Amino acid sequence: MPEEMPWADPVVVPDDIRALQPDIDAYHRELRLARRRRRRERITSSPAWRRWSFPVGVLTGALALAAVVVALLAVDGAARPTHPQAVPLASPSVGAGRVGGLLPATAVKAADGTPVALRSLRPALVVLAPTRCNCTSLLDSLAAQAAEVQLQLVVIAPQSPDAEVAALPGQLHHGNIVVGYDNQSSLTAAYAAHGVTALVIARDGVVTYVQRDVTRSTRLELPLQAALLLGVGAAS
Repeated sequence: MPEEMPWADPVVVPDDIRALQPDIDAYHRELRLARRRRRRERITSSPAWRRWSFPVGVLTGALALAAVVVALLAVDGAARPTHPQAVPLASPSVGAGRVGGLLPATAVKAADGTPVALRSLRPALVVLAPTRCNCTSLLDSLAAQAAEVQLQLVVIAPQSPDAEVAALPGQLHHGNIVVGYDNQSSLTAAYAAHGVTALVIARDGVVTYVQRDVTRSTRLELPLQAALLLGVGAAS
């Protein structure tokens, strides 16, 4: 080729053919990419793909979402707290019968007439119900709040028999219900109960919270949780 033709690129022939290996590899990569692209185009342009790709994608997404929900429910079920266990009685400086002190060392009568040490029912949400309180729906609400933290609801009536209180275990729909009777009204006097009165009892027998004149709008979740986590609480 004449040297006066500057537009022509000279052909360089390497001394060692192995120097062309990167170019050969790049050429084969391009061939593989082109083959994959042609296969993909054949699949996506087929009538079956156009008809079934969307339904199959939706079904796959639904199955994946269902698997995630099942896994979350399994984890949530495993993480739910079990019923809190009682621990040895505390030795607070506050006297029994006051917030920050132990429950009085008294017994209440169970539904069958047998005496039950009140402190043995810890931890619990203890409710002092007045005679003929007509408060079944209120007690059901309190039982639901106690069940949120796996606590039992202990309903104490001032005297036995009390037909309304005796029927509670079959009428309330939440949690574990224990019924007792305080014939001497010692708890009513100790905590100056008025209306429906709630006592939050920690695992160590300490009364951490007292709420008098409880209504359907009364929320006790925070005092219930605090009693389990922190021990001694504060009066309302």
